[in-house]
Amino acid sequence: MAYDHEQFGYISVHDLRAALEKAGEIVTEDEAYWMIAVSDPENSGKIQFAQFKHLITEKRENEQGTSEADLLDAFVAMGGQDDGDGAINAEKLIYTIKVEFEMTIDIEALIKEIDEDGSG
Repeated sequence: MAYDHEQFGYISVHDLRAALEKAGEIVTEDEAYWMIAVSDPENSGKIQFAQFKHLITEKRENEQGTSEADLLDAFVAMGGQDDGDGAINAEKLIYTIKVEFEMTIDIEALIKEIDEDGSG
C-alpha cells in the first residue's frame, strides 16, 4: 500500500525499486524490469502484491541458500511431520531461537501473529 499510491493493486518498476531499496535490496533498473517480466504473466509492466511477495521470498532464498527443503528439515527437527503436517511447540521454538541460536528477534510476537487458533 505504501508504494501503490493510486490504490490500483499493483506497483510499477519505479515503485518496485523503491520498495526493494527500503527493504535493503539494491537493484538496477534493468534488474527491476527483469523481475517484473518474469513475475508478470500478463506482460503489463506491473506486479501485484502476491507477485511482489513471491519475488522477495525467492530473492532472499537464493541469496541465503535457504530452500523449501531446508525449511521442511527445520520444521521436522522442531517436531513437525515429514510431509509438512503437524505443528511445533512454541516454547521449543522460542528456546531454540533465543538460547541455542542466541538471536535477538522478537519470536514471541511473530508466533502470536501467526498462531491463528491461539494454541501455541
